[in-house]
Amino acid sequence: MLKSIVLTVLVSSTFATPLTTGIHCGSIAHPDRILAAQERISASSVNTTQALKAEGAFTVPVIWNVFYDQNNPGDGNYPDTVITQTINVMNAYFQQIRLSFAVTSVRRFGIPYNALHGAAEGNSIEYQIKSYHQGDARTLNIYTVGRSFNTIYAGWSSFPWNYQNNPMYDGIILRYDNLPGGGDLMVHEVGHWVGLLHTFEGGCNGGDFVDDTPAEASAASGCPVGRDTCAAPGADPIDNLMDYSNDACKARFTPGQYNRLAQMLYNYRGINLY
Repeated sequence: MLKSIVLTVLVSSTFATPLTTGIHCGSIAHPDRILAAQERISASSVNTTQALKAEGAFTVPVIWNVFYDQNNPGDGNYPDTVITQTINVMNAYFQQIRLSFAVTSVRRFGIPYNALHGAAEGNSIEYQIKSYHQGDARTLNIYTVGRSFNTIYAGWSSFPWNYQNNPMYDGIILRYDNLPGGGDLMVHEVGHWVGLLHTFEGGCNGGDFVDDTPAEASAASGCPVGRDTCAAPGADPIDNLMDYSNDACKARFTPGQYNRLAQMLYNYRGINLY
């Protein structure tokens, strides 16, 4: 059973339908930081030409922070079974490389309505929520909040290279109406937390630094089979978890993405999957 720190009474809640028509992700990496990270992993002892053998294994400890309306606990306060379902979805996509996630603590916080529904990338409410961060670079902190009136995004994540300069900012924020399971949005945000970029990063210049994800001019929506927006070989990777296609369309990470995230984990989070 998940260990819960219940700060107020847990009540049952009713969930809105999870987003399945496409991803609304607010994870944006600064180009200079992307290039610096690429230079670092290229120069490291585990480099971009080394094959991932998945001989190591690591379980990422997860601190799950549930925020809900202090005057209406049904707004955001969901049971542990929802968390278990979401973790199972996450593990289904990473177990191939012996990377897994396990919740070590669930913490519940009743907060004012305007705070629950006010988080946005980089605003003061986000920083207040993330002040509850626990653990080190290898610990994933997840914070669930309500639909925000300050952003169009349903979730966003920090990147591995952000941790050294701002460890308290590390983690994922996700709207709770994407649970249980989170569709593929939670997996998408975990992809950023382990160092993956959007498949359309850099457009047709192919800026995600992964050789087996064809270049893509812009984010996909829906499930546009056969979409091909760049002259480079290969149709757009609309089935990739780091695109914006709908849940029914997305199904996989590529071997190149698994290798890249292993490099990022090795260099920035002290996790060795090699």
